[in-house]
Amino acid sequence: MLAATAMSAQVGYKFAKTSYVGALNADAGSNWTTGWANWDPKNAVYGAPTDLTTLDGMASTLPVVGEKKLSGTVTLDASKVYLLKGFIVVPDGAKLVIPAGTVIRCQSDLSTTPKNYASIVVERGGKIEINGTAANPVVMTSAKAVGQRERGDWGGLLIAGRSKHNISNANFDNVQMEGFNNVSFDNTLAKFGGNDLNDNSGFIHFLRIEFGGLAFEANKEINGLTFGAVGAATEVDHVQVSYSNDDSFEFFGGSVNTRHIIAFKGTDDDFDTDNGYSGLNQFGIAVRDSAYYDLTYSLPSGASTSEGFESDNESSGTANVNPPTNAIFTNFTMVGPVPVGSKYSDMNTTTKAAFRRGARIRRNSSLRICNSIFMGYRNFVMIDGDSCLRKTNAPGALALVTPNTAVSQDKQLMFANNLICNTTTAFVSSTDTTANGLCEVARAAGSLTKRGAVDAWLRQTGALANNIDPVAFTAGTLLINPVAASTTPDFRPVAGSPALAGGNFDNNPVLVNLISAAYEIETAEKYSPVYPNPIRGGLLNFGRQVVSFGIFDASGTLVRYGLDATHANVEGLAAGIYFIKLDGQMQKLIVQ
Repeated sequence: MLAATAMSAQVGYKFAKTSYVGALNADAGSNWTTGWANWDPKNAVYGAPTDLTTLDGMASTLPVVGEKKLSGTVTLDASKVYLLKGFIVVPDGAKLVIPAGTVIRCQSDLSTTPKNYASIVVERGGKIEINGTAANPVVMTSAKAVGQRERGDWGGLLIAGRSKHNISNANFDNVQMEGFNNVSFDNTLAKFGGNDLNDNSGFIHFLRIEFGGLAFEANKEINGLTFGAVGAATEVDHVQVSYSNDDSFEFFGGSVNTRHIIAFKGTDDDFDTDNGYSGLNQFGIAVRDSAYYDLTYSLPSGASTSEGFESDNESSGTANVNPPTNAIFTNFTMVGPVPVGSKYSDMNTTTKAAFRRGARIRRNSSLRICNSIFMGYRNFVMIDGDSCLRKTNAPGALALVTPNTAVSQDKQLMFANNLICNTTTAFVSSTDTTANGLCEVARAAGSLTKRGAVDAWLRQTGALANNIDPVAFTAGTLLINPVAASTTPDFRPVAGSPALAGGNFDNNPVLVNLISAAYEIETAEKYSPVYPNPIRGGLLNFGRQVVSFGIFDASGTLVRYGLDATHANVEGLAAGIYFIKLDGQMQKLIVQ
């Protein structure tokens, strides 16, 4: 039922079928944030750098000061604390391996000549392997001391791949990442694009990125984690981006899939999808703090307000580009800047202007958001422009645009089975023509009178209905502790929460062919001694030292074994169901 354009971008990825909406269920034992996420990185205690050379891109002995290109395989040592300076580049054919528990402290300085951008750039053909575990995540953070760290202290992690995008040029190749065009010592750096949907840039397991987003130029900050046409064979699971000075996560085209991602107190958008991004994403959390917003919000030109999701297609909004932006996000919990128990009108003038929507969908995007929670926003959904009005395929909206023809399913946008809380105390425009508490509409030809068609589309009934304002926006009605100021938040549903029901995959035409019929992945979501599970090649981490392990296929044949190990290499195992025995205890293992 899902068109080939979207399906071809995936490599065996399956969604876990859930009965609940949002990122978490009520079971504390399956809370995937436990152990590795950090809700107070400003006060986290990290060791002083002990290795000042391995990741130093500013050394005077380098061929190009400001940029250090790795060669071969470079494996870091978790017993050291690394200082990152300049650009550390993983070029075609090279690999950077970062073991569990490694801490990288990052130090930028734009007053130097050349400038110290303090970033890691994985080029096309290069690979990064981040082997964190729940007990020992990898951390990339500011080099500053406790109490001095702030957004934009360093650059970020950028990965360039050979998957597809729709940025127009001669061959959809060699597009340079935003902000890199004026890097004087290397004008070829961070280019992305190609035709390999299944390109492999490595894997990222259990990583925290903190205080990134350096402004390379005025109003040209880079993101905490940037994907440029990254392919679907790249694994991304359990990643938290905190206090980014721009978007927390941005996807410029590509087909990479993600699980278990967190955007915490970022400046601009939590999840920004552009230029034909077609990946699948499940289980995510975003938390906004009203003290952190994009400072350009009030500029007469180039203004940027802070959104939960911001989704574009090709930058000019040209119709029928290929591939379209049609990524899917399911089971996300989006906590906006309006604190629980308050209302939009309580916020100060700046905060009212700087923060806008839970999701802004524009420029011909076909973003799909399902089975998710939105709470505490100015407005929850903005359908921006006639092209996106048309893509709702709502009869009332189609009547407002020309041509008013239906849109094929693979290019529709979808917003279904979501739980939305506090629309009654959100924003209503003074003229009541463009926005109410639930939705906002902008048209190239002018405002949509009474915006009733989009409101009706969001309030559709039936199997895909959104659940709007089922409970009061007060403490204890929805989630246990979704408070941005807390250092111990808990995003699980309270007992009796409406979030514990409403998840729908079987009746969703976008999701139904992308779920695991046998629920193997859903079972693997529960905390277990091995990570990641499911896995697609690479290292399987045990989270501890074991005396022995054995991996058996479905027929009981031993296919891998080891002694005194903390991990197993499952590279080369065929996709399927296996069983792993750790010190005599057996559990299921899924290889994709």
